[in-house]
Amino acid sequence: MKGATIPTGTTVMVCPSAVHLNPAKYNDPLAFDPWRWEGQELHAGSKNFIASGGGSRLCAGAYFAKVQVSVFLHYLVTKYR
Repeated sequence: MKGATIPTGTTVMVCPSAVHLNPAKYNDPLAFDPWRWEGQELHAGSKNFIASGGGSRLCAGAYFAKVQVSVFLHYLVTKYR
């Protein structure tokens, strides 16, 4: 894509797996490593992790999933014995 001209009005689609499995960005991208983001500032506008999509194509369940995780963590922390 380097040097390519994209005409105005063209719809551009991004393949999430091409972003998520980019070896130039992640060492051993297929390995399960939840600590790979340790020490990095993460924010909702990240262009390196687009599991829920974005813009007009944002996953309708993304907010619901965040609420579910929050409820789970609340019960885990307050009820775990």
